[in-house]
Amino acid sequence: MSKTTAARPRQTTMAGVMVMLAAVFVVLAAFDRVARLRSLETRESLERVIDDLPGGFSPSVESVIRVSHVVAIVAALCAVAAVALGWQVLQGSRQARTILSVLAVPIFVTGLVAGGFMSSIVTVATLMLWLSPSREWFAGKPIPEPVKKESVTTDPVAKEQPAIGWPQPVAGPTPTKRPDPLTVAMVLTIVVAGFIPVSSPVTLVVLITQPDLMLDELRRTNPELEEQGASDRLLLGASYVSVGLMVAVSGLAVVLAVLMAKRRARAARLLLICSAACALFCIIAAIASPIALIPAAAAIATVNCLRRPEVRARLDAR
Repeated sequence: MSKTTAARPRQTTMAGVMVMLAAVFVVLAAFDRVARLRSLETRESLERVIDDLPGGFSPSVESVIRVSHVVAIVAALCAVAAVALGWQVLQGSRQARTILSVLAVPIFVTGLVAGGFMSSIVTVATLMLWLSPSREWFAGKPIPEPVKKESVTTDPVAKEQPAIGWPQPVAGPTPTKRPDPLTVAMVLTIVVAGFIPVSSPVTLVVLITQPDLMLDELRRTNPELEEQGASDRLLLGASYVSVGLMVAVSGLAVVLAVLMAKRRARAARLLLICSAACALFCIIAAIASPIALIPAAAAIATVNCLRRPEVRARLDAR
């Protein structure tokens, strides 16, 4: 595969990391979908949906399950390929970018059933690879330089005749390139934490319209709730509070990531603390639900990136 050898733009790094991370989520979501297709809860929900369809179109539950199984497998296979292609894109492979662009279409379509919001992230990140400055980087052309502003004095007297003993106004130092670990930490936070506010409305709708389905799932994954005598009202209340807390914390993390991108050192420190707490919480939650290891891994990676010397140097330099 032909590759470019120039320095990789930050936009390309961000897009490649987003492709790989979102594709991993699509794979896990697809296999989770396949594992639940034969469950009683899925059959009952499909029966209710089919009953609400017009009389002229009423497929059987089994046929819907078969189609969903095939769609989930296709989404998983395309997403696995996207992970490998995303890595090749970071190495400057033009062919990998082209193949990834072709795969983005079936990933988006099948992901609507199996991958949810993350399939859209893959598509958006792939589109970023065709925009400037990534477009010039892959083509081997010079990357357009951003316009730099110089700090000048606003005192006309000092400009014409500087006072003795006072330093001459000089142009500010040119901002250094954003370190890749800082970009990775920002992308990880925005993608992982940003998924929660987007998916939370769906959870709230299920809680409101089908509370029995949610309660059955909670009791299935936590059999000890029956022994502890937890009531339905208590479980629903705890679910509402949990969703609210997750939205608040994830929203705060996204805000901190945006401020960190603007070289706010205090925001980076707060994000470091939030990521460490999230990693600890997710590791404990993984005992009941192994899928919690995904945000735990993202949080640990964010902590490691923010602790890098070049990241601290860039933030402290401001």
